[in-house]
Amino acid sequence: MGGVCAAAGLGAEAVFLNPASLSRLGAEAPSEAALGYDALLESAYSGSVAYARPLGRDGAFAAGLLYASQSAQTAYNALGDATGKFTPTDLALGAWYARRLAGPVALAGGLKIIRATLDDRSGTTAAADFGLLARNVADIGDGPLDAGFSVSNIGPPLKLGGVADPLPARIRAGGLWHLSPTFDAGLDVNLPVDQDLYTSLGVEARIPASKVGSAKPWIVSVRGGYDQNRTRGVDGFAGVSAGAGFDFNTLRLDYAWIPFGALGTVNRITIAFRF
Repeated sequence: MGGVCAAAGLGAEAVFLNPASLSRLGAEAPSEAALGYDALLESAYSGSVAYARPLGRDGAFAAGLLYASQSAQTAYNALGDATGKFTPTDLALGAWYARRLAGPVALAGGLKIIRATLDDRSGTTAAADFGLLARNVADIGDGPLDAGFSVSNIGPPLKLGGVADPLPARIRAGGLWHLSPTFDAGLDVNLPVDQDLYTSLGVEARIPASKVGSAKPWIVSVRGGYDQNRTRGVDGFAGVSAGAGFDFNTLRLDYAWIPFGALGTVNRITIAFRF
């Protein structure tokens, strides 16, 4: 959905984007474990593991791991001579808690440990995430509107050797409009600490089994979106994304296709289990 997630997050992996998405887990909802893999540009890749479960009537908990790396790189000394190979890695491990308040509002927060390794240097820091989700805050036509807000990666810089870089802090705000029981449209405004403000928008259409005469509890989703940030400095076809999801009640499978013009294409897949 073009990266729309401030109010549209759903599933255990949504905690990485807005932890208040956890509040969509009802008290009787099953736990969920999600595994994700992104084939990024060139030889880069990333993966994620997330677990979420309801806690009591109004709370929910999640834990997750994010990992990013690429193929082995060549190391050089000050004279330009190759000295060997190394594999850069980035890792974040966190836990989050969300609680529904009186009315439609939910608040969430979490902490994570971040570690990066580059050749013979490594560094560790900590960061906090905060989120808010308000469901059915207004009606637009016949459809209710959800609103979301999140602040991610608030913490001290990550230091590698003698160089310290700020974390990629980000503010997101957006809405999700439920135009019908089977069709949603969303819009996010993003403000990263190291880039200009940009917007993203997306749509999702869901086809339940009952629409095709099946009594089984499955749903097929078709999604599309546009992310303004993905067009910056990129030549060729970029900015759009498309994907599909299959929800079989205890099993969920999602795929996204994200072109980056002349740079290549990102493919993203997530599989989740409910129990």
